[in-house]
Amino acid sequence: MKAILLLALSVIILSQSYGLAYSDHGGSSHATVTSSSVSQDPIVTVETDSSSYETGDSILIHGSISDYKESDPFKNFDVTLRVIAPNNNIISISQVSLDNDGSYSSSIIAGGPLWSIDGDYIVSASHGEDRSASVTFAFVDSEAAQEAAKAAAEEAAEAAAEEAAEAVEEELEKGCGEGTHLEDGVCVLDETVEAEAPVSTGSSPSTGFNSWIYSISFTILIAFAIMIVLYLISRASRNKSDD
Repeated sequence: MKAILLLALSVIILSQSYGLAYSDHGGSSHATVTSSSVSQDPIVTVETDSSSYETGDSILIHGSISDYKESDPFKNFDVTLRVIAPNNNIISISQVSLDNDGSYSSSIIAGGPLWSIDGDYIVSASHGEDRSASVTFAFVDSEAAQEAAKAAAEEAAEAAAEEAAEAVEEELEKGCGEGTHLEDGVCVLDETVEAEAPVSTGSSPSTGFNSWIYSISFTILIAFAIMIVLYLISRASRNKSDD
């Protein structure tokens, strides 16, 4: 009886030990798989040669497809590159072929009518329907900024010129006398002053009347003198005849 009990106890102990060992083995395998899946490199990669660009810059895009096989028809196809603006509009799309090692590269020029917004742009690379990667870069429309700065400078220059002209006119007007104003750089009479100013004839009424009297008197005296001279001549002629 004791032998049977010892045998049964041994079987139980062995079964428990085997269960614990199996449980530990299964747990470590699951952790290894998880760890292995986390440490895998991405299949699709995409990068740019800079994190920011301005109008006219060349953007170099490059990356790779890690599981590319030229002999596999399900993997031997081009990479699709898309450039997406901050307003989510696709402003550029192209297909790039892969090299033998699965790498690719392409370049685009930053600028044009579609590059009208400053901000963060996205480059998306896709290889198949569910295999993609993306990278972000900043873009600044330098031409628009330069035009805005130029317009602001021109407005400031015009305002400064107007202020200087007004200041010069104020200084010139200070030199004009009372009842005058500055016009085209010359001091001229105000309209009210011109209307109220009397028209000068060169002489007063009394002076004109006196001149008229003097003129008539002088004429009479000359006529009287001529008459006397004629009378004397006539008398002398008569006396000569009598003799």
